[in-house]
Amino acid sequence: MKSINRGICALTAAFLCCGSLAACGQKQETETGLWENIEPLTEDEINTPKTDDGVYLSYTRKEPAENPYAGDTKVVKEKEEKDGILFCVYEKHAEIIGHTDDFAETVYELPAELDGKPVTAVADVTVNEDSIFDIDKNGAFYGCYSLEKVVVPEGYYSIGQYGFYGCKNLKTVEMPETISAIGSRAFAMCSQLRNMTVPEGVAAIGDSAFSLTPWYDNLLYHNDLVIFNCNLYDVGKRCTGEVTIPDYVTSVGDYAFYSCRSVQSVIVPESVESIGAYAFCNCPGLKYVAVSNQECKIAEGETTFSNKADDDNKDYYNGIIYGVPGSSSEAFAKKYGYHFEDIKKMDTRTKEQETEPVVTTTEETAKVDETTTAS
Repeated sequence: MKSINRGICALTAAFLCCGSLAACGQKQETETGLWENIEPLTEDEINTPKTDDGVYLSYTRKEPAENPYAGDTKVVKEKEEKDGILFCVYEKHAEIIGHTDDFAETVYELPAELDGKPVTAVADVTVNEDSIFDIDKNGAFYGCYSLEKVVVPEGYYSIGQYGFYGCKNLKTVEMPETISAIGSRAFAMCSQLRNMTVPEGVAAIGDSAFSLTPWYDNLLYHNDLVIFNCNLYDVGKRCTGEVTIPDYVTSVGDYAFYSCRSVQSVIVPESVESIGAYAFCNCPGLKYVAVSNQECKIAEGETTFSNKADDDNKDYYNGIIYGVPGSSSEAFAKKYGYHFEDIKKMDTRTKEQETEPVVTTTEETAKVDETTTAS
């Protein structure tokens, strides 16, 4: 579980196990290592549900649904109420902003229309340290204990931050394929949430959107990488050693490897176009990160790469950043005084390690050596 400062732990999702330098996410057959006891996917399994809970294995990015109301920003009615729902009306659409004190639904399908306008979102909220627990500024269904199941109808495009935060009896959430954004902590602290479907084309999932839910904790326990629509969002509890990011991943999200004490190295393929803030922060065992894409955008700041442990005060990074000379990764390393090396040197070193003779020290080998010496 990630640190509470990060929100504890941050479909269309791919959930893959990573524990070696073998290319993670690629179909290959080996007797040991990453794919041990794992059956490779067949072509007809790609982009189809792997399990009944909405888990997908997808090797191509799906474009999010386009929101036709994105430019409709003029508020017509700021706060309306109907059937226990508080909402805001714009010229062409409406958004849910809250609920009344007497709202007591258990199984609830969100309204598709309010005040004659299509409802497109559970609205985002502005929060800061002073207002986060102000009842008038919390997410729409924040702390709604009656809810047990929520169905979001077609035509909703986003679930705002803190939308269902702390709904402690919420067990099931169903979302349509039109949802393209899920805000920070939208479902965090839903301590009974075990069934969730997340759309294939989701474009953005905020920090700790599902933290401290049994559904997400189960994913982190059983999988090493959690990938939402080609965005590497989080790293599971068992991810250790050398990790190769699958070559269909296009971005490494904010906090992706945050506080991963056992990860020693990460290979970032050329497909990755961006690395988010705090992506490799608080990783005391991290020795190097290899970035193949010459133009990969790396979030500015000394906290993007850090070997400090959670209880240390100051960030520092003593590892290596491998990349192409003249690349954005070299510029980043120079700016913050990190050790940069040509990625070709890493390739050479790896090949040398692979060709080194393996020395066995088992008891059986020792017996063979003794017999050979005696004869």
